[in-house]
Amino acid sequence: MNRVYSPMLSLTHPVRHYRWRLSKFPSTSYRRIRTTLFCLVWISAWSDALSNERNEEAVASTVACSFTTTPISSDEMIVVGDIIGSHGTRYAAILIHEGKIRQIGNVDEIRSAAPNSSLLACEDAYISPGFVNAHEHPPYSGGKPGPKVAPVYTNRYQWQGKAGDQYEEIAYSRVESDAQLYWIELRHLLAGTTTIAGNGAVPGLLKNVGSGDRDSGFVYQADMKTFPFPQAIDEFKSMPWPHDGPSVEPELSEGMDARTPYVPHVAEGTDHISRLEAEFFLDYVAQNPGRRYGMIHGIGLSRSSVPRMKTLDVTLVWAPRSNLALYGETVDVPYFIQQGVRVALSTDWSYSGSYNMLESFRCATHIADERWDNALSAQELWRMATENGAYALDLEQTIGALKPGYSADIAIVRAKTDDPYNDLVASNVSDVIAMLVDGKITTGHINAFNVNELPHSCKNVVGNHFVCDDLAKRDFTWEQLLAANELAVPLFQTDGQASCTY
Repeated sequence: MNRVYSPMLSLTHPVRHYRWRLSKFPSTSYRRIRTTLFCLVWISAWSDALSNERNEEAVASTVACSFTTTPISSDEMIVVGDIIGSHGTRYAAILIHEGKIRQIGNVDEIRSAAPNSSLLACEDAYISPGFVNAHEHPPYSGGKPGPKVAPVYTNRYQWQGKAGDQYEEIAYSRVESDAQLYWIELRHLLAGTTTIAGNGAVPGLLKNVGSGDRDSGFVYQADMKTFPFPQAIDEFKSMPWPHDGPSVEPELSEGMDARTPYVPHVAEGTDHISRLEAEFFLDYVAQNPGRRYGMIHGIGLSRSSVPRMKTLDVTLVWAPRSNLALYGETVDVPYFIQQGVRVALSTDWSYSGSYNMLESFRCATHIADERWDNALSAQELWRMATENGAYALDLEQTIGALKPGYSADIAIVRAKTDDPYNDLVASNVSDVIAMLVDGKITTGHINAFNVNELPHSCKNVVGNHFVCDDLAKRDFTWEQLLAANELAVPLFQTDGQASCTY
């Protein structure tokens, strides 16, 4: 990637000063040498068990992180570095208290005000809000696409085997064990995601949004109805388009609070059935104000409906790879943005979608370059994966940005240029240096840390990453986790991923 020059960033971006800044921390060189020796021994001990996860695209060896704690116990942490916001970056410190961001400001001032805080600072890295994946199906995201996944369908009922024998049903399966669900969430976490919207979860790893209860891993409630129009399979076939009769109401999930966001699957296809779903859903939104609405997929939306989405404040949840892999088409995202519609990015599921949000970035960038003459900027894609995803789920005051009062959900990613958005959008899993959920380190790249400085719970290792979790509280060991997922979608590789081409 060519280095991008930005006048605004050139005044505020401190990449060239990182080494001077880290020189303030004691024994940096010694820690690097000690870390390297320790990590070599650690990796070697795990090499046989982790052979299927050892082929990461690159090793992020240019980043060095300092993690220090004080003898006095404290529930505060300071994270120092280049903080990414909607308008660029600034070098600052984030003071975290009880999982939330208390203050962002001058490094020396915050360190003086909170001397007992633990300190995390990474050289040559950007600090971003963790990604919000606004649409996933975790229990259906453990396997690779089969040979029948192809852009030959006009609506989702065809590939599901519900539209007649002339359409081939694609193969997919549901995972059931906690170890398998954990692996799927870990795949997303390692790639920068801190919140997933989609039913099916494990407690205590990522933040989850869906209709489950807290004991099943769900932190926030949302109605992510998968089939809001069961009539579409039979009744919609005989309805004309355009439709001038009475509107059909979508179904809601049983037992959901009417104040929670409603983000169902709508218009997943290119035919008139999909167009009818879109119009009926927007009719329902117009007649039932007072809650947050989103539309997952929306491929069948007509252009005339897009301004209506803006008026009704409906966020489009976009799954670019899955759209192309199944239908050979996707929504005209630049047009949606021009009309003022918010667009959130997502993965969908592993059988036709992207394996993680970084791969959704890659697919979206490819589509924008090939089809829309580079109409989507990296900054717009980053916004789709952070603040827009949070907005779609009615959580824009809680997650999706790094601001005082927000949850300290943080992705620390290797800086390669002076353009933070391009770097994030072009990142691989190996570029993700550390992840924090509610202010706690959850994963990190072992080559960037002195592992002796990390909490004891961070001893779990896969590939070149450590995972911080007390598995004594779960019903499987780390060895059992690895064994249970030998045939699952790997954590780092993208082999077998669905196509992202027209």
